[in-house]
Amino acid sequence: MATKVSGCLVQILLFLLGAVLGTGLTAVAGVVMFVPDRTTVISVDPTSTAPGVYVKKVERLVGGVYYEIWLGPAEDRGHIVTVPNGWEHDPDRETTDDGVRLKFDNGGEIFVPKASYS
Repeated sequence: MATKVSGCLVQILLFLLGAVLGTGLTAVAGVVMFVPDRTTVISVDPTSTAPGVYVKKVERLVGGVYYEIWLGPAEDRGHIVTVPNGWEHDPDRETTDDGVRLKFDNGGEIFVPKASYS
């Protein structure tokens, strides 16, 4: 598309319009590529002695797929534990007076103190 324009002011305005559009498109592309999409795959409601446990699958266009375990009173609030790559995403949960211990099949354990999620 070749358009002949004359005048310095018109050329400056077209340049500024192109710069603004380019910046906007770059910002949108960055958001699409790096903002994660979280989907809850396992949900265990809280009880009087244990916090709620919500396992979320996190997918990114750049960065792949990983899992998070949210411990707390609701699905959208709580202490977030990122599950290491290669570990299962549904560990056994052991609640004690001090906190919650997540036990994985590979022998790994993650302990979350009660102060972190209450």
